[in-house]
Amino acid sequence: MTTLPEIRTHSSYSQLAVGSHDAVVAVYTGADILTQQQAPYTDWEAAAAPFRQIDKEFGKSVVLVPAPSVGGGRLVLSPIDSVDDDTDDVRKVFDAVKSGVARAIEAGARRPAVYLAPLPASVNAVPDADYSRWIEVALLAGLKASYVTLVVREHRTATLGADAVVENLHSIDLVVESHSDEELRNAVKRATAIEGGRRLALDMGYGDPERMTPYKCAETIQAAAASVPGLEFEVIKDLDMIKQDYPLLYHSARASFAEKRTWPCVVKLEYRSPMPAQVKEHLFLVGKGVTYDTGGISLKIGGSMRGMSRDKLGACGVAGFAVATGLMQETAVDLSCVLAFERNSIGPNSLLPDEIVYSRAGVRVLINDTDAEGRLVMTDPVAECRERILAARVAGSKIPAAIYTVATLTGHVIRAYGWYGATVANGPARRGKYDQRLAVSGLAYGDPFENSIMRREDHAFVRGRTDREDVYQSNSLPSTLTDRGHQYPAAFIIKASGLDKHSVGAGASAAIPFVHVDIAGSAEDGSEPGLGLCGITGSPVATFAGAFWS
Repeated sequence: MTTLPEIRTHSSYSQLAVGSHDAVVAVYTGADILTQQQAPYTDWEAAAAPFRQIDKEFGKSVVLVPAPSVGGGRLVLSPIDSVDDDTDDVRKVFDAVKSGVARAIEAGARRPAVYLAPLPASVNAVPDADYSRWIEVALLAGLKASYVTLVVREHRTATLGADAVVENLHSIDLVVESHSDEELRNAVKRATAIEGGRRLALDMGYGDPERMTPYKCAETIQAAAASVPGLEFEVIKDLDMIKQDYPLLYHSARASFAEKRTWPCVVKLEYRSPMPAQVKEHLFLVGKGVTYDTGGISLKIGGSMRGMSRDKLGACGVAGFAVATGLMQETAVDLSCVLAFERNSIGPNSLLPDEIVYSRAGVRVLINDTDAEGRLVMTDPVAECRERILAARVAGSKIPAAIYTVATLTGHVIRAYGWYGATVANGPARRGKYDQRLAVSGLAYGDPFENSIMRREDHAFVRGRTDREDVYQSNSLPSTLTDRGHQYPAAFIIKASGLDKHSVGAGASAAIPFVHVDIAGSAEDGSEPGLGLCGITGSPVATFAGAFWS
C-alpha cells in the first residue's frame, strides 16, 4: 500500500496559508453562497463573475476558473444541486468532492485545499439519508481521487523509475467552518484508517487473474498486515489440510491443482483490541476469494466470464476492514477472519454436477452447478467459526459473537437492487437487528445496503428430498433466472455449515447470529469505461467501520 497524502485540517478559511496549497476546491450547495459578502466568497465570486455572465449553465457542474487570491491561482467550483430532496443522501457530497479534486488534479494541482461549505439544516429532515459522517465521506472522496491502483503503480515504476507518479496528491488541506479542531482530527483519524484498509481491498481487487492468484493475494495481505499493530496473519496452503478442514473449498478448487501457482489457500487474520475490557463483540468474518471464476465444468458462456477476476472482492473487503480496524486500533471489537481463495478452473479433475461431497459439518451436499462455487468455499469456514464460538462459550466467554459472510455471490442481487449490496440474516441476527446496523451505517458512509429477509421457501428450496443427500447446493439455472436467487444461498450456508442448529428456536443460549452480505452490486460502481471493467468501490470496508467501531 502507498503512503496517504498528508492531511491538514482548518476550522476557518483564514487559517489557510496561500503557500500551503496549489488549488482550492470549493464544495457547496446553492450558487447563492458565492454571493455572500464575506471572505473567501467575495474573491471567489469576483473570479467567477465573468464566466457567469457568458454561460447560463455556469455553476451547475464542476468548473475551473483562474483566481489570483488562492494558492496556485486555481479555483475549482464543485456545486451540489441538492442535499435535502426525497432521494438525496451523503453520496452527493462524495461525488462533488471526488469530481472537484479530480478536476484539480487534471489541472496540475498536487496540493489542493478542499473547502466544505456548511450543509443546510434541512438535511436532517431527509427520511432515508444520514449526513452525520459527511466530513469523513468528503475526505474519503478526496483520497479516492488521489489513489493510483497497484497495477498502475507497478507499471509506472517499471517504465518511469523514480519519475513515476504513484499517488496523485502530496497533501490535502481540509477546511470546514464551524467545526472544532478535535472534530476534524477525529474525522481524519477514522477516514485515513478506513482508506488504508480500502486501498488494500482495491489493490487486490484491481489485480488481474495472474497478478492476483490465490497465493499472491495471500502475500499482499501478509505484507499489509505486517505493519498493523494487533493483527496476526496465517496462511494455509497444504492441500491435505485444506481437504480435511475445508473439504468444499478443496473439491471446488480441484481443477486448479494442475498448476501450483493457482492452488487454493486459506488466509486467517486475527485482531485483538488493545483494551480487552472494552470489547463489546467478537466478529467472525468469512470472505469469498475466487480469484477467477470460469464456472468450472458448468462453464460460463456467452461472454458471462468477463469480469470474473472480481469474484474475490468479498475476501478483499474483509481483509481491508481487518487492516482498517488495526490501523484505527479500535477497542470495541475483536476480529477473526477466514478468507477462502481459489481459482474456479475447468479441467479433467473438475468438480462435477451430481457429485455428493461432505462439508466440514458432515452434511452431504449434492452438487448441481459448479458455477455456484462461492457458497461452497465459504461454508466450511462458517462451520469453523461456529465451532470456535461454541468452544468460547464452553470456556466461559460472555462476549457476544456473530458470523458474517461477505461475497460477490449472485447476479440476482444486482437484478433485484441494482448497484447496491444486500444482507440476508438468520433469526438471531434479525432479532438483534444485526442486518439493520449495516443498513444504517451504509447510509452514513454512502454505501447503502438493502435488508432482504430469509423466508421458509429459501430453506425448502435447498432441503434434500432423498436419502442420498442432505442439502442441494443450488439449482442448475443462473441466479438471475431463479426466484429468490440471492436469498436462498444463505439458507444453504446455514444448513451445510450446521448453523441450522443455532436458530431462534434453539434458545438464546445456543443461538448464533449470522448475516450473509452479498456485495455483487456494491463492490463495483456500475460504470464501464468503454470496453473496460467497472471501477471498484472498496465496499463494505467503510460500512463495517461505521457499524462496528465505537
